[in-house]
Amino acid sequence: MKINSFQVNLFKKLDLLLADLGNPAAIKRNHIDTITESKIENVRGEKIASSINGGIWAEINELSEYSFLDIIVVGNTKMKTFEGCEIIFQGTEKELKLISDTKEIESNYSNVSNRFITEISFDITNLNIDYILDREAEIATLKHKKEVEIFKVLK
Repeated sequence: MKINSFQVNLFKKLDLLLADLGNPAAIKRNHIDTITESKIENVRGEKIASSINGGIWAEINELSEYSFLDIIVVGNTKMKTFEGCEIIFQGTEKELKLISDTKEIESNYSNVSNRFITEISFDITNLNIDYILDREAEIATLKHKKEVEIFKVLK
């Protein structure tokens, strides 16, 4: 059975009516997440790497004597783990592996652009900060659970 545009519009209007009547499933389907989309459109930090699906934005924060690399990953991959993750910056001469300080990681989904945004924090030293901010690496690999995402470091 083929569905034409009239039937699609009818289904959308019926779904909106069900949402107005309080149907929880219809409310969820019709909800437009402007808060998450706003975060995706206005990512804080500097974009350090990109991929086909999104990118990595980084920001260095200091607390007392400790430095943290806070990254925001925007893309099509949902992350949900209680085990943390690792990011590996690979250059021609050096490889830098960082284990996340954040162990519980969960992505937020935007149904406007069909993308996820994930915030992750890493404990980092001053030498490692220079390596990342000077863009000496060529590839950044983000690993969580059994999934791997590869990003090209922007020069």
